[in-house]
Amino acid sequence: MMITALMALQLATTQPPPPSALPVPFTELPQQVLEPGQCALFLWDRASGKRIAMLGRTPATLRAIIDGRSTDLPAQAREGEEVMGFAPISRFRSANRSFEVRLTILPATAGGAVVRDGSLTITEADGSALVLPVAGLAGCPQ
Repeated sequence: MMITALMALQLATTQPPPPSALPVPFTELPQQVLEPGQCALFLWDRASGKRIAMLGRTPATLRAIIDGRSTDLPAQAREGEEVMGFAPISRFRSANRSFEVRLTILPATAGGAVVRDGSLTITEADGSALVLPVAGLAGCPQ
């Protein structure tokens, strides 16, 4: 009985608190204003619940706040059958990082789309990588 209580106490004290901050290099992307007819797919970090990126459709871009600066990166490669003009796999590159977005995009009934499963992989110049689970929504204001 005592061992069970000690194990429960150890598990309770070793569980990390839920993250409230985004991992480096990201900070939360502020609300974006889209022009009528402009489509975007927004991604949220599943761990923190914060908006981390916006994928633009035309041209295909990734917008994020990286190292404290708003950054728009053009797509270097896109793969898979597009949904609403967004590819399930997209790759982007900055001067010292590469970004790969992998999404399962499901069309929604109201002219939008939902990303229930996805990841954003950030690979540093030294080869180290961070994989963030993401969720998202796509839409086009009329």
